[in-house]
Amino acid sequence: MHKWTMRTTGALLFAGVLAIAGCSGEDGKTGPQGPAGQDGQPGAPGQPGQDGQDLVASAKPESCAVCHGNAGAQHQGIYNQYTDASQLSVVINGVSTVANAGGTNYTSTMTFTVTKNGAPYVDAGLAGLDQKRFYATTYDSATRKFVTAFSYGNITSQGNGVYTASYATATFQPELSNAQAYAYVADGPLSTEGMQLYTDVSNTGIAYGDASTYASTANVAGCEKCHGAPYLKHGYRAAAVAGLPDFAACKACHTDESAGGHEGWQLLADDPAAYAAQGGTPTAEQKAKYAYKKTVMNDVHMSHAMEFAYPQSMANCVTCHAGKLDRVLTAANFTLATCKSCHPVTGVNGDPKRAPALKDVIPAAPYHPTDLYTTAVACNSCHKPQAEGGFAPEFAAVHGGFNAQIYANATTKHSSTFTSKVDSATFDSTTNTLTVKFSVVGAAAGAIVKPTVVVGLYGYGTKDMLVSGHNSQADGTANLEYTEGATQRGDPTKSSNSARLTLAPAAATAGVTQWTATADLTLWSDLIAQGAVKQAEVAFLPTVGANQAAAVSATNAAIAVAGTTATVDLVNGTQVADADVYGKKLVSADKCNKCHEALGTTFHNPNYGSAGVVACRICHTPRDGAYHLEMQSRSIDSYVHAIHSMQPFDLSNIDFSNPVAQLRYGHHVESTYPNFTILNCESCHEAGTYEAPDQSKSLPGVLSAAATPKNWDRNIGSVPSVVTGAGARACGSCHRAELINEDDAGRLAAFDQHTATFGFEVQNASGVFDAAVAKIMALFK
Repeated sequence: MHKWTMRTTGALLFAGVLAIAGCSGEDGKTGPQGPAGQDGQPGAPGQPGQDGQDLVASAKPESCAVCHGNAGAQHQGIYNQYTDASQLSVVINGVSTVANAGGTNYTSTMTFTVTKNGAPYVDAGLAGLDQKRFYATTYDSATRKFVTAFSYGNITSQGNGVYTASYATATFQPELSNAQAYAYVADGPLSTEGMQLYTDVSNTGIAYGDASTYASTANVAGCEKCHGAPYLKHGYRAAAVAGLPDFAACKACHTDESAGGHEGWQLLADDPAAYAAQGGTPTAEQKAKYAYKKTVMNDVHMSHAMEFAYPQSMANCVTCHAGKLDRVLTAANFTLATCKSCHPVTGVNGDPKRAPALKDVIPAAPYHPTDLYTTAVACNSCHKPQAEGGFAPEFAAVHGGFNAQIYANATTKHSSTFTSKVDSATFDSTTNTLTVKFSVVGAAAGAIVKPTVVVGLYGYGTKDMLVSGHNSQADGTANLEYTEGATQRGDPTKSSNSARLTLAPAAATAGVTQWTATADLTLWSDLIAQGAVKQAEVAFLPTVGANQAAAVSATNAAIAVAGTTATVDLVNGTQVADADVYGKKLVSADKCNKCHEALGTTFHNPNYGSAGVVACRICHTPRDGAYHLEMQSRSIDSYVHAIHSMQPFDLSNIDFSNPVAQLRYGHHVESTYPNFTILNCESCHEAGTYEAPDQSKSLPGVLSAAATPKNWDRNIGSVPSVVTGAGARACGSCHRAELINEDDAGRLAAFDQHTATFGFEVQNASGVFDAAVAKIMALFK
């Protein structure tokens, strides 16, 4: 395979014009409920060359905005064409069904009208439309099941935008039955990197008889949290269709009595080694073993629990079933089919992030059968109300329907009642002392709250930190971070806390709800005096257990409550209103939590996500390369963009000789952002905050080196760690992730050369980041 090495090399003469003492990103505090320390080690720096060239002097501003000034709006504009009002419309005029000779079946004809821009759409057979389907489905109101369906064909133009479609062997008359008719059309394919989306989509339906009474136990709004509004499965099939109850249109394909066709999902969760060995295709025996009905519940649960990288717990039923848990967690629904829709049975070599295997959560015989694949024993024969002869826990007792780490009950998040606030924040420039007082509101009586406090120093009036409180000094202590009991990763016998940041009270004590954090910024007084640092951000991140009156432990897990941050102006010594701080209104944590429910619960500790994206930025600074992500920055923009572009973590730890590891890597890079494309910038960003970065408000950044995968001779070869511009770091992370996932060495090299030519790229080594930043930011004084 072609191998390549790119990026500038040469002698690095700068010793660090504004070098900051200590480690450049090796995080590493651990200890009882201390910072997780899961990230931050920079990528390996490149080696200086031998020609004596002063490479930092080549650092220059980027010209991204000259040619790509509205690239963000163009990205969003493509997505907006998908979600805006459709110019294409389909309306069902009616259905007419007549008996065939012999009286054993019927010929059914649907008549419908298609218009575009209000005018009749004339196209014999609708050959010009990328998507068009027409269905009829029966409904049994006694069982609430959609049973039989057929798809109309033989589309014929009747002129003036009117068409007919017919089905010659129908077993029912839709217009005279408890049934529904459903149609959709789509046209105008968009340029998207995920699913094929369309600019014009129209769905319509008619409910006959009792079909109009169907009421789903799920909410379309639940789908729209992650997938965007309107929710269109596959990019063109709506869940909310005019003329039909919500989700009824889905039943045109997902009939309740038909056999499912994705047995491989269960095999993947149950035995990924077998799945990999068979190329993802179940054997006939396995298909029989994993046979299931293709109900909406089954296919939605299985795809999210077994196929997709679902960003929260499947036990959090309220995400999709808010307000309807009383209809979901009933004895009638407590069946093995329901359990198996989320849980694998054995989970051999399973993914620990998925729902646990039934063998690990269901007690052994004699109370339960040993063969959970073919047993005919029904859960609800025992798990039902005592008044009905039940003697085992009911469904709602086994599954509360909400993630107790996030929710206090089915309707209330812990973070809505347990909140934090900044009572005061000041800076004394004569002593370089930063003092911030915090308190919590809504804690239970006698609550034991253990806070983490971290301080970051903004660089050159930008939104980015020049000094990360999470990073460490040479002695292993954190720059400006405090957690009671936190220890150094390199030596757990030593504390990672230092006198630079103290907290009073220092120990978590029952009933304490107010704290004072004191930070000594003397170590960075030169940066403050030079004007390189003008503001500080202080994050207060509380940790409290589900039983708030007890310390967090293995049996008393931390819950997701609300922390807070404060911006302090180091020039005038006072707190700054959030609205006046650049960078605080770029991304909405509420938008993040549409998918994640509570940031940090699946990838850090709950307290790490408690204070929003601004708090993330204190640790995720541009001065370090990403530890878990190759060729990316640790800055939050680079990190999040790469993650949502489905770049995998820790490539060097993946052994590609292992079929399961290789399989999971392939599944990950082939996944798609849940909006079906990454182009919906506003799924995270506030409107208008996603263009090429303002270089006077964003620092350059360090990108990590390329990883070396085990037993995979991929096309991408050795790529050293570099310092590059803000646009190459932030916007470039999406593009770079796509090329990394495709192992497209040629285009990746071209992309990096492009950003280097119209900006700068200097091989990373000690002091290079600070020197390059000083040179670039001097232009904006």
